[in-house]
Amino acid sequence: MSGDINIRSGRYFIARTVATCWCCRASTRLIAVALPPEHETLAMDADAGPEELVHDTWQEASCNAFLFYIDYLSDDVQKQLSKISSFYRFDFNTATSGTYWANHCERCGAILDDHDLFCEPGGAFLPTAHSSAAAIELLRVEKPIEAGAAGYACEPEFFASMEGSEAPWPSIF
Repeated sequence: MSGDINIRSGRYFIARTVATCWCCRASTRLIAVALPPEHETLAMDADAGPEELVHDTWQEASCNAFLFYIDYLSDDVQKQLSKISSFYRFDFNTATSGTYWANHCERCGAILDDHDLFCEPGGAFLPTAHSSAAAIELLRVEKPIEAGAAGYACEPEFFASMEGSEAPWPSIF
């Protein structure tokens, strides 16, 4: 679990929803990590030539975002997530041949691929209507986060319809 950090923020969301397991067809609870505006992403210096020393820079993002294919989470974030779900854990996915923090079915234990949850329209965290977005609850965590993520969905559609997205920012943890 030693990926490179490419995302950081002074606060974050834990998104919660329910979906159907692809394997056993049972309903299962899912969680995800989301970020508010003003989080930072690590960007490579695009102006550096091949012989130049490349300096990474932190850039502030002005959008909400979901993280997925997360290969690193700081210890404090891991503890917060484990309070919410023991079915979100670091695991190897044979379908992607990758190891990352993933949701698992509460009933059969099958890993639920992040591509299906975050990249497919109608996926648990890629709603296609305000009504399905309203089924996603956003819990605010007023603590810092550092993460390494290969997936980053900037300003997901219907984010404002997710429960808790418009409420003031009081800490729940």
